[in-house]
Amino acid sequence: MKKKDFIIWFDNHIKYYKPFLGIDLQEIKIKYDSEVNYLSIGLSYPYLNPTIYFGEKAFEDFKNNKITKQTVLHELCHILTDPLYVKATQRYVSTDEIEAERERLTDTIGNIINNLLEGNK
Repeated sequence: MKKKDFIIWFDNHIKYYKPFLGIDLQEIKIKYDSEVNYLSIGLSYPYLNPTIYFGEKAFEDFKNNKITKQTVLHELCHILTDPLYVKATQRYVSTDEIEAERERLTDTIGNIINNLLEGNK
């Protein structure tokens, strides 16, 4: 498998989730970045063109069928939470506190949506 295969797989899941998340107008790119530990979404707020970066570990998990569509959904949910994240990090709260809340909120939203979609099969 090649990195191109991972990008195609990831992009297919993005296309699936876009209408459910209300992010149809966003142009989301997927790129390899050797500096990224696993997956990372680049902040683009207030613009609608985020990039999701993947590292070698995510690519290896893809080749070994260990990465799931839930992982894609998690990264896409960052698009929903990042406006709050950008503003919150400009306040007098530690970045670690905001980061922990961002991840919790993102995972919660992802689990809720996944549960709703799985229930409609």
